[in-house]
Amino acid sequence: MTLTAQASVEEPYIPLSTLRTLQFEWLSRLGRLSGTATLIVDSDFTIVFYDKSILETLELDPDQDMTGACMLTLAGELAARGDFGPGDPAVFMELVRSEVTKPVSPHESEPRSLNFLTPSGRRVQFRQDLEMDGYYMLSCRDVTKAYIEKHALRVALDSSNSGYLIFDLETKSFQAHGEMARQVRQDGIASRFMNNAIEDLVHPDDFRKLKQKWYSAHKSRQSWSGTFRMMNSKAEKVWVKTQATPQVSESGKITGYILFYTEVTSQLRIQDDLRKAIERSERALSAKNAFLGRLSHEIRTPMNAVVGIADALVHHNADPTLNPKLELIQSSAEKIIRIVDESLEHTKLAESKVQISPRSASPRDSIEAVCSLWEQKAVENGIDLSCRVDESVPDTIVFDNHRYEQCLNNLVSNAIKFSPAGKVQVFLTTLEKAGHNNLVAVVKDSGIGMNAAQLKNLFEAYTQADSTISGRFGGTGLGMNITKQLIELMGGKISVKSSLGSGTVIALTLPIKADRREEDRRKETSGTLVDKMLEGATPAKSDYEHLNILVVDDNATNHMVVTSLLETMVSNINVAENGIEAIQALDIADANGAQYDVILMDIHMPLMDGIEATLAIRSSQKSYTNIPIIALTADPQYQQRRLCKNIGMDDALAKPVKLIDVLGALDRVFANQTTSTLAA
Repeated sequence: MTLTAQASVEEPYIPLSTLRTLQFEWLSRLGRLSGTATLIVDSDFTIVFYDKSILETLELDPDQDMTGACMLTLAGELAARGDFGPGDPAVFMELVRSEVTKPVSPHESEPRSLNFLTPSGRRVQFRQDLEMDGYYMLSCRDVTKAYIEKHALRVALDSSNSGYLIFDLETKSFQAHGEMARQVRQDGIASRFMNNAIEDLVHPDDFRKLKQKWYSAHKSRQSWSGTFRMMNSKAEKVWVKTQATPQVSESGKITGYILFYTEVTSQLRIQDDLRKAIERSERALSAKNAFLGRLSHEIRTPMNAVVGIADALVHHNADPTLNPKLELIQSSAEKIIRIVDESLEHTKLAESKVQISPRSASPRDSIEAVCSLWEQKAVENGIDLSCRVDESVPDTIVFDNHRYEQCLNNLVSNAIKFSPAGKVQVFLTTLEKAGHNNLVAVVKDSGIGMNAAQLKNLFEAYTQADSTISGRFGGTGLGMNITKQLIELMGGKISVKSSLGSGTVIALTLPIKADRREEDRRKETSGTLVDKMLEGATPAKSDYEHLNILVVDDNATNHMVVTSLLETMVSNINVAENGIEAIQALDIADANGAQYDVILMDIHMPLMDGIEATLAIRSSQKSYTNIPIIALTADPQYQQRRLCKNIGMDDALAKPVKLIDVLGALDRVFANQTTSTLAA
């Protein structure tokens, strides 16, 4: 048997140079995939391989061939170009030599890196790997975008006093990684979290809340946030706000959390200071409003005597030489009241305490009443005042005629004030716009007018056209501000046109809400009745002489005022100084088989005030339970009829009062009684 030797199969011989070339080519491909360019040099720093992309990264001539060139020479050229800042290129070349040839330990966690700027401002990073077989491999990449993003994050964290940490759920510890590690460890808050147990840092009350919130969010794999107190490295109490985002694996397991934190101590202090400042401001505003309310009440009480007695003398003493002086007293006192009222009204508007009370009323009556009020003043100032109402204006609409007249009164007052010896025209019409019918009141004057700057500040509170206006014409500078707020509360608007020396035109536009109820006839007003009664030197007997009136007021002057106003028209007027005396008077009258017809009741009185007395009367279940009660008060709060009706009163009058005011209130309450009787 012949044994045949089996031929051995030899591996193909590949030259070393070819093998290295293939290795370099694979390195180049891997580099392109990772966004880096590879550079390989031998122990003499001769470049044996490089990626073409490195030329573009270093902003070098892309057509040059660097194979066989010295890397140190290349580094010197870059240094001379200024890529590494000022300095001797030779020194930098020696630095590169020492860094590249320095032994690299296999235990180093990260490769060494060198960063520099190209002429265009791009940031380039070189990294060195282990030296093997006499070759050094370096990678080169453009890190401009990464640097900008990292720098932006660092600036954001520093400027907001913020940072972030990674919480490892397995080790229950806080850690910092990568480039942020050094910065985070130097931060007082972060370093304390990394080196201490969280329950030892956070305030116990806050820790319990955070722990509960964290556990609840952990179950649902949701982010959570919280604010807590802790001590910083300086043993100072600080507030920290944290936002925690879970890191969830593909299997759905939470492996850890990224915690972004911000110290918010200064913000919370600012908020607390702001809250305290607001509280102080509100207390001061409340005190101011209370003061204005007391001021209005205190001024109205003596003014009631001035206006009331003057009004009584005008109506009951037909002395042509005395009446102008009495009217001057009245107008002066009313001006004082108007100043106080404007200040109080502005405060109530600022606090949104003014309420609109729409009712069925005649816009024609409103504008004619306002014009009539200023007729005498216009004559005194040599002003031609005219008032015209267009036929298109409805007889009645639903609106707050009291507030509307207040707006008109301010406009007509200003027109007469600023148009000496001029002309003032008041016109009421309707205008359809965008399918809606509007009531438009226009007040046009030929007065001093305003320039653009004055028009801009027209509706500012306590502001007048210029510094001389108050001295020349008087006023508080609140009228137009109040007018604008009131008309806007009613759903309307105010517009103005003016030029210096050519007069002013102001228009109030109010949406018309039709009145569905038609009035049977116009009733005779108290004012007309007063005029008829005063035609002769001795007043004719009136419809009020049979009345038995009880005046309840703690101020003797107010007793005199009401008595003086009504003494020639009413047969019997009795007085009481408080609610207790008023009820005693009612009981005495009831025991004697007599009755009072109406009570004029003050609000603020000692022992028993007007509100308590009214409630006692209404709940007495006696014959006088439903007696008409008219509030006669200097308190602005209770001058609203609706409020007084809620208390149980039938009407309300503001001090100071005039005869026509009292008679008008009597007309209203007795008319309502008649209506109620018929309805029953």
